[in-house]
Amino acid sequence: MEKITKVIKLKELVCQLGYKIKKINNLIKNKKFSFRFKFKFKLIPAIVFTGIMIIILIAAGSIIRSCNSKHQNAIAPIPVMTVTITKPVVKELPIIIHANGNIQAWQETIIGAEVGGLDLSEVDVNIGDTVHKGQLLAKLNADQVNADIIQQIANVAEARANLEQALTEARQAAILQNAGAISSQDLLQYQTKAKTNQAKLDAANAALRLQQLKLSYTLIKAPDDGIISSRTATVGSVIQNGSELFRLVRENRLEWQAEVKPSDMGLIKTGQLVAVINDNGNITQGKVRQVAPALNQNTRNGTVYVDLPKGTNLKMGTYMSGSIQVGSQQFMVAPELAIVNREGYYYVMRLDSKRHARQTKVQLYGYRDKLALIESGINLTDTIIVDGVGFLNDGDFVGVAAVESQSI
Repeated sequence: MEKITKVIKLKELVCQLGYKIKKINNLIKNKKFSFRFKFKFKLIPAIVFTGIMIIILIAAGSIIRSCNSKHQNAIAPIPVMTVTITKPVVKELPIIIHANGNIQAWQETIIGAEVGGLDLSEVDVNIGDTVHKGQLLAKLNADQVNADIIQQIANVAEARANLEQALTEARQAAILQNAGAISSQDLLQYQTKAKTNQAKLDAANAALRLQQLKLSYTLIKAPDDGIISSRTATVGSVIQNGSELFRLVRENRLEWQAEVKPSDMGLIKTGQLVAVINDNGNITQGKVRQVAPALNQNTRNGTVYVDLPKGTNLKMGTYMSGSIQVGSQQFMVAPELAIVNREGYYYVMRLDSKRHARQTKVQLYGYRDKLALIESGINLTDTIIVDGVGFLNDGDFVGVAAVESQSI
């Protein structure tokens, strides 16, 4: 508007000067001057007019240039904000399968009574105690068993005496039979009696060994190194044969029983690395020990057994999440901050050559370690805006503060 006003004023000035020059020319024509003076005066208006026009043109050009400069300054775009830019890069990342599951004992041994009808006279361990193989855990009252052993020792002695008598009689019968005093049938009866008494002695010795074994069962010992995870033994209670007294976590080894989708089961192999994460964010490293051959009929998921190192602070029964590394793959990645979610879709703000933000839709594999794994939508040559993308709209003009390292 200012430019138009100046041009109009300039036009009026030119018209006024033209009018005055014409007036001077008419005045000269009406006067009676000599030819020489008239000729000179006729040239004056033309010279003056030409000079004035040159001055006017120079001034007009200056005014127009000034107006154009001011107009250009007036329409120059102002950046919406100053941003940091980067380019996506290709990075090799591990392929991770996420799963959840319980912490359980690697092997939990049930320690029970191998003899029944006896009462517990002593219990030496409690839940959480660490025990070693052969360590005494509890003791049954052995008075009845000791009495049975004494009786069985007497039975053995009786059977041995009967056997000695039968053998003596059999030898004497053999002598008589050779002399013709008794028949061969009588000799056979004496020999059979000796063999019968030998069998009775063997049975008595077996019964004695059984009672001695029963006596050893009254001492309940740890079958392996480990930690006591359960105890039902109480002093004074009468124990039945096979009753559970303790549970022992063998070698104090725990495992993570991860539930995995059936579609991922084929990717998991023995020996693959596993990271188990507790509620505090602490990570426990483990390895795949075994993959279940069948799915759980209730959950329809597969089970992966992961060995955990000894000495962890993890507790049995804890439900934890974790990840199994099944390989590696190259991904195109960009900083997580460069992604904006609008109406359920993912976008990046791509920067064009004129520093305008261009909203571009992308497909993602997911996020990993503050990186967005981009499946499609942009190329490695594209420049994208890192920070403040949530405040930008398509077409916004921005200023560039810095270029983020492409090593990401």
